[in-house]
Amino acid sequence: MLEVKKPDASGIKFPVGRKRKCDGSVVIFWKETRATIVLQGEAKADAGGTYDGLISCMNEDEWEPVDIHIYG
Repeated sequence: MLEVKKPDASGIKFPVGRKRKCDGSVVIFWKETRATIVLQGEAKADAGGTYDGLISCMNEDEWEPVDIHIYG
């Protein structure tokens, strides 16, 4: 099961979760521009894929901070 919610605290300490505002995809950023897609959203990007060169996780116009808890 995967739970996604808005974070309680501010500040960046990697890894961090982000939700893309334009399509709803959810990613885990390992560093500022490298992330793994965990929920694909409307863009249908490959869930589980890790990508370099993404728009910075610091860009508030593109990303919304979320807390991600993975458990099973």
